[in-house]
Amino acid sequence: MNRLLTLAAAAFASTLIAAPAQADSDSLFTLGVGAGLGVHKTEFQGQPSETALMNSASVRLKALYFLGADFTYDLTRDDALVDVDPSELRTRAKMRLTGLLYPFQGEFFSLYLGAGLGGSKTSELAAFDRPGNSYHAGGGLEFRLNDHITIDTSFFVLVPGVSSVVSSSVAQIDAALNAGNESAAADFVSNASVGQFVSAKNHEFMVRLFLYL
Repeated sequence: MNRLLTLAAAAFASTLIAAPAQADSDSLFTLGVGAGLGVHKTEFQGQPSETALMNSASVRLKALYFLGADFTYDLTRDDALVDVDPSELRTRAKMRLTGLLYPFQGEFFSLYLGAGLGGSKTSELAAFDRPGNSYHAGGGLEFRLNDHITIDTSFFVLVPGVSSVVSSSVAQIDAALNAGNESAAADFVSNASVGQFVSAKNHEFMVRLFLYL
């Protein structure tokens, strides 16, 4: 009897070892690659509103069933993504790094929350106060088509980086003073508030297709 149990255990173990390891969208650790389209929209007081289309490629890592990290690169050929204008509030980014938290994962879809940094170059993803920095926070839904393919929809509120807030504010005040309009400069300073820079009007909406390897 003991010999039979030993043989059965050995056969089971050999089956596990011989079986190919495959990760899917809800494995303990899994890596996905994705691509998609999106819309970037901003409306800041004193600056023209902006709407731009996005064409992105992404890499997403999921870990421990509820954590994740997402790196997204904008493939759009637009110099404004990499050339930083200090007189403008910076929300567009050539690349974004986002930490993810999955509070719900169901059979057909998952809900995630995320926040992170944007930058015009890779080195800015390791800082918070570079000229090309921007911040984002929001969430998304990931719909499972099968074990390895998902459709991801996300909405992130965009916040300009500290450096661009300071530099653009200084530029507007200097412009008012150089034009001899001291009252406009004083009004700008006295009316400055967080609400000028943090608003759901400034956002990115994306739809992406992910393949988990």
